[in-house]
Amino acid sequence: MLVTRLGGVLEAAGVRTATTLPAASSTFGAKLEKAWRRTVATSSQAADVLVALVTPIAVVVLVFGLWRLSADMGWTETFPISAGFFSHWQVWIALAIGLKLGGSALAAKMVPVETSEPVAKPDRRA
Repeated sequence: MLVTRLGGVLEAAGVRTATTLPAASSTFGAKLEKAWRRTVATSSQAADVLVALVTPIAVVVLVFGLWRLSADMGWTETFPISAGFFSHWQVWIALAIGLKLGGSALAAKMVPVETSEPVAKPDRRA
């Protein structure tokens, strides 16, 4: 989530955008805010799906890298891609590591931030 500093106060970019809408309750402003909320909800759902699919894709890419490495060592038959950029095992393994790290970073950013509201302590007088 983007955070900007306005007048010494940190404020989420979505909050700042929502407050830039016209002060009068026009139908255009209401429609724009509704569309904005729908877009944010849809992008959040798409990010959830992306995070769920990145790890299996990284495993498949790692298997391709290990297959290519074992083909180079003579342990297996030929690898389907014999020429070009993706004919090297280092590319496949680096791609698998990059996918996994990217998926982990995206998953970490999606964790909801806890608010630091004071917790009411129970009254122990009985």
